[in-house]
Formats: sequence, structure tokens, C-alpha cells
Amino acid sequence: MNERAPLSQVQREAALKDIVGSDLGAIVEAAKLLSSDRSTTATLLKLLETERRVETRQGLLYALCWHGDLGTWDLMIHILADPQEAPKVRGQAAEGLSYMFMSVRTDSREFEAAVHALRGALKDPSPEVRYCAVNALGATGHPPLIPVLQAMGEDRTPVPGWMGTVSEEASRAIEALEGLHRMRLKNGR
Repeated sequence: MNERAPLSQVQREAALKDIVGSDLGAIVEAAKLLSSDRSTTATLLKLLETERRVETRQGLLYALCWHGDLGTWDLMIHILADPQEAPKVRGQAAEGLSYMFMSVRTDSREFEAAVHALRGALKDPSPEVRYCAVNALGATGHPPLIPVLQAMGEDRTPVPGWMGTVSEEASRAIEALEGLHRMRLKNGR
């Protein structure tokens, strides 16, 4: 997804060290750097297996989201559906799914599993998780989900750190879904 050149070995090692450090600013910057280097996918996945700190897990997922690796699809669904995960982490997993939906056929098991998890996330107590789930459903390009998104128009909860309310995101998601549906038709997906 992110088409920058891979990091140098020195940059990669420094970013991998920073992403598991304790400085929040360094974690964010490392996640941004690692998001452009697909050669780190396996390392990031290994770190995610053992890391428990919320900010670090979110940073690892952020970087992985931009790799566009469909091998992370089931992991994103699992994290999204895990109530033990922090809302920021579950929201990041939903965002990761949103970036990969156009690479998955709407009649596939993968698509159905993700949509099922995202629909469950619409009932999450966290407005951030609901917001990210709404956004991801909009990224499906799948018109049968429009009524689900329309129903979220009732959720006027503001979401700190995001643009507006869940309801406003639902409106944007419907617009995105319709545009992506046209692209799916054009591409035969």
C-alpha cells in the first residue's frame, strides 16, 4: 500500500527498537516508518505475539495495516473481536481490514468473517471501535451493508481523536461504499 523505498538496515533496526520502547512519540514515529517497509511484516507479527502494552500493540498494527498483507486478515478479525483488547487496538484492527477489503471477494469466507466481526463491533461500548467499524464497513464496497450503516446514523457519540461522531462517519462510509461498489463492478470483484 505504502510505496516508499524500504528502510535501510540502520533505520529498520532503530524503528524496531523504538516501536517496543516506552516513548509514545517514538512509538508513533517508528510505526509510521515501519508502515512503509513490508520486509518487516514477519518481525512485526512476532512482536505482536508477545507485546501487551496498548500503545505498542496499536503501533504494531498500524504498521502492519499499511503492508496490505492478506496473511494478516484473520489476525485483524481476531483482534477486533477480542473484548480483552483495548479499544484503540480493536479500532486499529478494523482500520486494517478497511485497507484490505478491495483485495477480497465479497462472496468469500474471509469477507463474511470480517463483516460478521465488524457488525458485532457496531455494538461495542467504545465509540472509537464503533467509528472504526463503520469506516471499515464503508470500505467493503458492498451495497447490502448500506442499511446497517444507515442504522448507525442514530449514534451521535463524538469520538475523541477522530473526525466527528459515529453518525457522521456512517454518512461518509455510505458515500465511500457506493464509490467502492462502482470500482468493484469495474474490476469484477
